[in-house]
Amino acid sequence: MSSCSLSSSSSSSITATEDQRDGLVPGEESAVRAWLVGQGFRSAEIRREEEFHDIRGYSMHPLARGCYKGELNVCKWLYDNGAAEDITKANNRGSTPMHWACKGGHLSVCQWLFEVGAAGDITKTTDDGFTPMHKACNGGHLSVCQWLFEVGAAGD
Repeated sequence: MSSCSLSSSSSSSITATEDQRDGLVPGEESAVRAWLVGQGFRSAEIRREEEFHDIRGYSMHPLARGCYKGELNVCKWLYDNGAAEDITKANNRGSTPMHWACKGGHLSVCQWLFEVGAAGDITKTTDDGFTPMHKACNGGHLSVCQWLFEVGAAGD
């Protein structure tokens, strides 16, 4: 488990500029690349899939791993720097980044995914027939379940 935190502190002396409106701070690229290495990826390969045995051998690309871990700033950086195509990319078992964010109970990541192009994934099923709602319910993530219901996954 990585101990690298990428959230920006409100006590920071850095003032936000137009380029920082996405929540990233100067020097964040090096922090994201360090996080990637800590997760088993190479820092220069922001789209390569890796198999993670800590979750039963599922493969994930870096964006999906960031969603599962709840690292919103990592997800935003990856999206903005070449991994936008991965926003709805399913892994070897049909799980998308939305499935992973719901499984992890990361509401802010789920909402961001929805806003940037993964809205259609809220009802998508995995190869085993599980939807993001199933993943959130199984993890006991009530706020994610409520949000999914509100945005159109009521039938799941």
